[in-house]
Amino acid sequence: MIQLTEFEKKLLETFALSDRDARRLQRVIQDLSIVVGMEHEEIYDFMRFGVENELEILKTDYNWEHFRIRIQKKLKKSPPL
Repeated sequence: MIQLTEFEKKLLETFALSDRDARRLQRVIQDLSIVVGMEHEEIYDFMRFGVENELEILKTDYNWEHFRIRIQKKLKKSPPL
């Protein structure tokens, strides 16, 4: 079994995810960090309080690409999808 990083463990606990989903969310945050120019922790802090609706949509459709795009648009202050 692959060990989770400390950051992945924090994601797992904060967002009540499975190990697999915590790893996916960490990859989404890495991608967002590159695109929007924010640190991982800054994106994590934003996500803790600003993406409840997006997380509910993700639980329904499980489309990680759409989830990433929605968060990216929020971080760039673009109109939502």
